Amino acid sequence: MVKFQARWMKKRYKKKKEYRYKHYSLDFPAKLNEKIEPHMNKDFEIDDFTAKETAKKEVINITLSRDKPALQSLNQKPK
Repeated sequence: MVKFQARWMKKRYKKKKEYRYKHYSLDFPAKLNEKIEPHMNKDFEIDDFTAKETAKKEVINITLSRDKPALQSLNQKPK
């Protein structure tokens, strides 16, 4: 089971004012650790978010993607 979680974050600015916003996160089950860990330190963009609801089921699809860095040719030296 995957659960959405939300918590309030606080930041101070101008030494007096306080800015509050919600921070959302997903907790994945431990059985997915091996599949998720290789992607942990990569920056992904959200391509698509769709939500669909029927009488029996609710489905949310979040599509994440990233552009892979260009590979340098083995014969070229980096500048």
